[in-house]
Amino acid sequence: MSEKLTTPEKVKSIAKHLSSLSDEQVLLLIEDAQLEVEELDVADKYKEKLTRYLAAHYGSLGKRQAQSETVGPIKRTFTSSAIDSSKGLDATPFGQEYQRLLKLYKPKKINLTVI
Repeated sequence: MSEKLTTPEKVKSIAKHLSSLSDEQVLLLIEDAQLEVEELDVADKYKEKLTRYLAAHYGSLGKRQAQSETVGPIKRTFTSSAIDSSKGLDATPFGQEYQRLLKLYKPKKINLTVI
């Protein structure tokens, strides 16, 4: 595999809940994401961002995420259940953003039917 398209720091900066993972663990997520992104028909300038969001998506699957809300002086914190990975890329906000970016960055195709 070529040079890494993104870094653990960049992945953790968009997915704060992954900060508990070591850089080595995040690098594995990046490698998996990069394998897919390198095969895409998109300009190289977009591949870092796509890799970052796909790695964050992979790291979020099956991970319980802390959520909190504050209303006036009252604050409550709870942990959501693990993410349902059967939903594919729709299972996480990072996967959803990856799909949006992919649609935006892929070359547009014209479908013509000749009769």
